[in-house]
Order: sequence, then structure tokens, then C-alpha cells
Amino acid sequence: MALLFFVNGLVVGSWIPRLPEIRDRLALDLDTLGLALALGGLGSLIGSAVSGLVVGQFGSRRSAVVAAMIVYLFLPLIAVAPTATLLASVLAFMGFVDSQADVGMNAVGVRVEESVGRSVMTRLHGLWSFGALVGSGLSALAILVGVGLGFHLLAMSVLGVSIALASIRLIPESPIRSRQGQRRGRLTAGLMVAGGLAACVEGPPLDWSALFLTDVTGSGEAVAGTGAIVFTAGMLAGRLAGDHVVDRFGSIRTLHAGIAVALSALFLVAAVRSTGVALVGFAVWGFGVSVALPVLYKLAGSHPSFGEGAGLAALTVGTRLGFIAAPALIGLTATAWSLPVALAVVVGLAGAASMVAVALTMSARGEDSIPGASTS
Repeated sequence: MALLFFVNGLVVGSWIPRLPEIRDRLALDLDTLGLALALGGLGSLIGSAVSGLVVGQFGSRRSAVVAAMIVYLFLPLIAVAPTATLLASVLAFMGFVDSQADVGMNAVGVRVEESVGRSVMTRLHGLWSFGALVGSGLSALAILVGVGLGFHLLAMSVLGVSIALASIRLIPESPIRSRQGQRRGRLTAGLMVAGGLAACVEGPPLDWSALFLTDVTGSGEAVAGTGAIVFTAGMLAGRLAGDHVVDRFGSIRTLHAGIAVALSALFLVAAVRSTGVALVGFAVWGFGVSVALPVLYKLAGSHPSFGEGAGLAALTVGTRLGFIAAPALIGLTATAWSLPVALAVVVGLAGAASMVAVALTMSARGEDSIPGASTS
């Protein structure tokens, strides 16, 4: 199971750093490239909406492994797509299928937690983050030594498919469940809202840290890229340690504490506006928010009102919407005021609202019986 999370992050991290080469090969302007990437996000969003049906029909193991293999098989097409339209089509299809793999993997992770009787979800997400870091590093190395884009993505495709095939026998198939609950409609909406708001706390440092360091603190370009690095490092550290905290204090308390830590770091970064404080703040921000989405996946996948994958699908739709909406909201607010104000207002309100949304969504009886979900 851990291999699936790691290799999925590895594959994603392997092609994103080569976007400039992809852009130059097709002679794309930034608007066209942005549209192609947006269509990839749209495909992922649509896929998330139907992923609960797919996982419920075929089971979590089959959905996770088969969908991941399809994504990896299509990866080399990014390097050979002859037009922007075909590139956008490939990215949209990959996003659609990857959402099935995402929900399937998290559903398997929830079942593993139930079988071992302790939390493992944050570590699994930590392995995804670690895979993405390794993939980015390998991509940078490939560019440095002159490995062609096509060969690089083909090699990553073969590696991903091989690991996915090898993992089939190592992942137990969980029984396909069919659950019904009177609160299902309210829970679906609550999970979507909570996931979207949490995504608005997690995504901005990756999108805006470089601009914050150059435009607000006056850092050089060499330092600007380190904001995302320290944020990712903090997130990785938090995810590797998060399961122990969840087992001790419960999922909801851990989530609330993590968001509070992240918002404290955010406000410090926005108020002080110095390079050193910003770098420390981004690291602490990553550490705090690291547990939010893994804990939400745990709660969504364990809730007795949902069948296999249904709660995870609702949560995934919300997170995809949050990752799409947050950059636009911050950009508009920054244009009206400033980037520090935009981060403090948009992310601060989203973080506070996410804590309320989680508390309201999981407040009724029954949640305390979910492993790790106790608030006590």
C-alpha cells in the first residue's frame, strides 16, 4: 500500500518540473499552457464526482491499482502530444483517471487502518509527499544531465506500472459495502465544504510563497524557490509524525490543532514580512496543515453512512474545488489590497471555517466509534 502512495507522488513530481520544456516544444504562450493545465484539473474534478460509483462497483484495490496503471501508461504521451489540444486532452484524461486512483488508494488506506487498529493515513500521505520530492529531484537531475523528456517519462511510466503490478498481491481487497444513512445528504455537503476549505489552507504556500518572498520581503530569485521547499519539508515531517498524534488525541482534535498551528504561522508571516520569519513560518505552516486532509480522508472513508468510496468521493470533489478556487480568490484580494492581506484574509477565514465545518459535520452520534475520530 505504501508503495502505491509513494510511486503516485513520484510520477506526479517527475513531469511538473519539465513544464518549461513542454511549453517550448509546442511553442505555447502562458495562457494556452494555463488552459491545458486547467483542463487537467477539470478532468480530475469530474473524475472525483464519479469516483465513488467506480470504487463502489469495482472495489478499492482494483480501482486504485488499475486506475494508477492507466495514468502511468498515458504519462509518455505528454512528451509526444503534437498540439496544445491533444496535450490538454491527455492531461484531462489523466486527471479523470487519477482521481479514481486517489479515492481507491485512500479507501484502501482506511481499510488498512481498520485492520491494524491504529492510524496510518498521515504516513501514507507523507509517503506521497516524499515521492513527489524524489520525483522532482530526479526530474531536475534528468534535466541537468540532458536526459530527453520522452525517455524520462517513458522510464517513469515503466517504473510506475511495474510497482503497481507488484503491489496487487500485497493489497488485501476489502468487501464492497453498501451503507445507507439518514444524514448522508448533510454529510456529503459537509465533507465537500470541509475538504474545500482545508485545501484553501494547504495550497497557497505552494502557489504564492515565491512571489511573497520576492515582492514582499525583497528576496532574490535564488531564495524565492525555497519557500515551497521548506513548506513541503514541514508537511512531510508533520505527516510522518501525525499518526502518533491522532492515536493519542483523536482525529478531530488533531485536525483542529494542526489548522490552528498553520494559521498562527500564516499570521506571523503576513505581519512580520521578513525573509527569515517567512521561511520559518512556511515550514511551520506546512507542519500544521499536514494532518488536515489525511484526517479528513480517514473520517470520510470510515463514516458508517457511506458505502465504499462514496464519502471519499465527496471529500475529493471539495478538495479539488478548493485547490482551484484558492489561487483566484487570493489573486483578486491581493490586487485589491496586498498579498499579505490576501493570504491572511482568505486563508485565515478558510481555516477557521474548516474547523467549524468539521465540528458540525462530525458532531452527531456515531462518529466516536470511528477509529481515531474521537474528540475525547
